[in-house]
Amino acid sequence: MAIKLNTPTDSNSARAARRIFLAILVAASCHVGPAGAAEPQSPKGGQGTQSSAPAAAEQPDAAVILADVRAGQAVLHQSLSGRLRMGARTIPYRMIMDGPSVRFEFPNAAGSEPKSVNLKFGEKDVGLQVQPADGKAKPPVFEEELFGMGVTYEDLAMRFLYWPKAAIEGEERMMLMSKCWKIRVQRPAGSRSIYREVLVWVSQSNGAFLKSEAYGDDGAVVRRMTVRSLQSVGQGTTLKQLRVESPGRNASPTYLDVDGENAAQSPR
Repeated sequence: MAIKLNTPTDSNSARAARRIFLAILVAASCHVGPAGAAEPQSPKGGQGTQSSAPAAAEQPDAAVILADVRAGQAVLHQSLSGRLRMGARTIPYRMIMDGPSVRFEFPNAAGSEPKSVNLKFGEKDVGLQVQPADGKAKPPVFEEELFGMGVTYEDLAMRFLYWPKAAIEGEERMMLMSKCWKIRVQRPAGSRSIYREVLVWVSQSNGAFLKSEAYGDDGAVVRRMTVRSLQSVGQGTTLKQLRVESPGRNASPTYLDVDGENAAQSPR
């Protein structure tokens, strides 16, 4: 999960002002904590947080926003360590970001557990390769969980950013007064995914991904991902902590931590 927050240059400032230039996969300069997190409206039409739709003339195109988010993936070239945590269980990993490719290595993996996970972010989709510790290769399945810890390969790849049917539902102000676009994306026909649709929150100030809520075919929330903190790495800004919740499982949240310094943290 690589992240870089970009500032528009003079050469593209007009385009940025017109379409709100967005950068990258998973990050934010503001954070949503459990006490202050805004609750979105569910696909069933249930009551959620108030959100006001801006005038049509002021709205950027949702597909353009997501395309610009994806385009920022090729900017980071870093190697960082981290941990996948759920309750008392901890899985260490190393994350190697090399432009459009991100590789996760799990040194303590055993048997059929993933020793390495390779994600390649293309123009229209994400490629996935998984190498088990026992060397017995098998076809990768995006909906499979990593180590049974409530995070799937699909979550890690954030494939919903590629779904072409996307619409801005309005604006919503989240914690630290960050104004966000609220975008709904729907699963394409014939696509294999456990999610029917996903709500995505993107900061209007820096184009950063802040939060997503994924819904299953029954309209219930299946997965909620929230950026909790950031850190400076070299010339860019990348993820410090991501919280992943699976409401229907009544399980502890999973945290994806990335080691580093200068974190801009939110309260737990």
